Amino acid sequence: MPLVIWNDSLAIGIPEIDHQHKQLIEQLNALVDAMHTNRGKEEINRIVQFLDLYVGQHFYFEERCMHRYKCPVASDNEAAHSKFMKTLVEVKDELRKNGSSLSLAIKVNEQLLDWFVNHIKKIDRELKPCMNKL
Repeated sequence: MPLVIWNDSLAIGIPEIDHQHKQLIEQLNALVDAMHTNRGKEEINRIVQFLDLYVGQHFYFEERCMHRYKCPVASDNEAAHSKFMKTLVEVKDELRKNGSSLSLAIKVNEQLLDWFVNHIKKIDRELKPCMNKL
């Protein structure tokens, strides 16, 4: 069962970004679930590879939007994205060295999934009003 279920409270009102956020939440949920239920290494690696690629693309797109619309939280957004990417690298390193574990599943849940939901609600939501000003 997903830890975070996409709903309107997570939508920021920009369809392309909302779609990307929904995809990322689904994959982060899948990763926590796969790790928690001790599924195969191949499935976990597939999810991590998807996240690695998709997160980078999403963050790049979102950062460009924030700069284009002169969003005042653009630099905060970039710093937050950098922190997320650092944590994702730590997760990948831990998986490579020690494999999946309950403690790593908890880390993914708390430091990636919960972080991402809070980031959407606090920072990403600031983009839509900036777009409406132009």
